[in-house]
Amino acid sequence: MVKKKDSDKSAQNDSKTAKTDQAEDEEPSFSDDDGYVDDISDEELLSDLMKDRPNEKDGVESIIVVDGIPQVGPERFDKLQSVIMKFFTKFGLIINDYFPKNEAGHTKGYVFLEYANSENAVEAVTTANNHKLDKQHTFLVNLFTDFNKYGEIPDEWEPPQPQPYKEQSDLYSFLMDPDAYDQFSVICNRGNAVQIMQNSAPEPTKLEERSRWTETFIQWSPLGTYLATFHYKGIALWGGPLFEQAMKFSHTGVQYIEFSPCERYMVTYSPSNENFDPKKMVIIWDIRTGLEKRSFSIDGTTVWPIFRWSKDDKYFARISTDTLSVYETPSFGLLAKKSFRLLGIRDFSWSPT
Repeated sequence: MVKKKDSDKSAQNDSKTAKTDQAEDEEPSFSDDDGYVDDISDEELLSDLMKDRPNEKDGVESIIVVDGIPQVGPERFDKLQSVIMKFFTKFGLIINDYFPKNEAGHTKGYVFLEYANSENAVEAVTTANNHKLDKQHTFLVNLFTDFNKYGEIPDEWEPPQPQPYKEQSDLYSFLMDPDAYDQFSVICNRGNAVQIMQNSAPEPTKLEERSRWTETFIQWSPLGTYLATFHYKGIALWGGPLFEQAMKFSHTGVQYIEFSPCERYMVTYSPSNENFDPKKMVIIWDIRTGLEKRSFSIDGTTVWPIFRWSKDDKYFARISTDTLSVYETPSFGLLAKKSFRLLGIRDFSWSPT
């Protein structure tokens, strides 16, 4: 074996040290390789920041226009302003108001009110529209953003086309099972398939299996009548002996749903709704007709479920800061047309009877 001389070892060590020092002195390169194509969109790369980006509607979604108020002179303006503000602050904090006046200082019969958030503005429009102030004055309340929408209505009206009648299968056929076996669902095959099983003895019986039936989750309605599948464009409900589609509801980006106890209504929630109407982050649907009954916007942190229903579907309620709002069906308006002020409220529950 030939051993290296000490001088050779020393020269080799000096060379390694020089290369190491040179490598440490050189800054790493973060440049892309030649021919690299960046196919990642800004929405994917900066999703946590893009959701907070301002849009053209910011600042006006919380403004309402109230028409039909009294036209008064300067000597009665303070009283009018006090009456208007007292009534509309029931729906939330008003941060700005503007009463247009003519050259003589008389109000023109309408006012602009800006709420702290768009949810309060929508609540004011829904509840206060057509409210009678007195025998001569009735409020006509609209969102400021609705003026453009109403201005784009075509001059010629076309009647809607009647929808063909679609015979529906027996949604309660499972109750006729002679052994009264329950049903349960399973997502399998790495999420690519859904199975509906009958809890028979000694082994469960497969009733139905479909691939790509849902994109994310499945959920049963509380009485077992419907099976809900989640899709990017909305929710589909299935039922009957063959699990045919009973109804579908369009709500882009929906991630959460909730059924009312009697299955008359369904609530859908799309938290990432920045590209769509912010007033429709939460939608309540009539399950049998498929019609939208009411929508809500959500500000700040939200705990699901947002609403809690009474046992008979007649009322639903939610809490916000120091406030309890109770709504009634089928009008979906505020009970007694106002929310209840409850300082420090943290939770509530309905009587089960």
